Amino acid sequence: MIKKIKILLMLVAPALLLFVSCEREVKPVPIKYGQDECEYCRMKITDPRYGSELLLKTGKAYKFDSIECLAAYYIENKDKNKIHSLWVPDFLIKQFIPAEKAYYLHTKNLPSPMGMNLSAFKSMQKLEKVKKQYGGEVLNWEQVLNLVKREWIEKKDKKMHHHMNM
Repeated sequence: MIKKIKILLMLVAPALLLFVSCEREVKPVPIKYGQDECEYCRMKITDPRYGSELLLKTGKAYKFDSIECLAAYYIENKDKNKIHSLWVPDFLIKQFIPAEKAYYLHTKNLPSPMGMNLSAFKSMQKLEKVKKQYGGEVLNWEQVLNLVKREWIEKKDKKMHHHMNM
């Protein structure tokens, strides 16, 4: 019986290795600044300090001109099961970091493209240096989602509702 199991493992192991090696790696794709368009607001993506991405499990990338547009798109997206990951740029080195692991600075003295004044940082130490110069409050990803939902999406919905009732 043990001999049969060993033979079975010898036959199955190469197939498993082949299957694992064929899986597509899902990672952020470069944004073409000045050419690519934000998936949420349709404006050109121009500033690498704010260009963000949402990746589907298929590898397809949706690009955004700001952290707030990424957050709003994520909040309004009904099918979160298809989402692989969310990426934001570190404000200082302009390299993608996972949105859930980033530290966020919210300050009116450092305007972001869509006016919610959000910047992302890979480390709290770097954020604190920028905060000393510009002030503001420190947020995590969940707090960013709550802020965007409360201050942007719900206000936009109220304005649309108000205009429709006039």
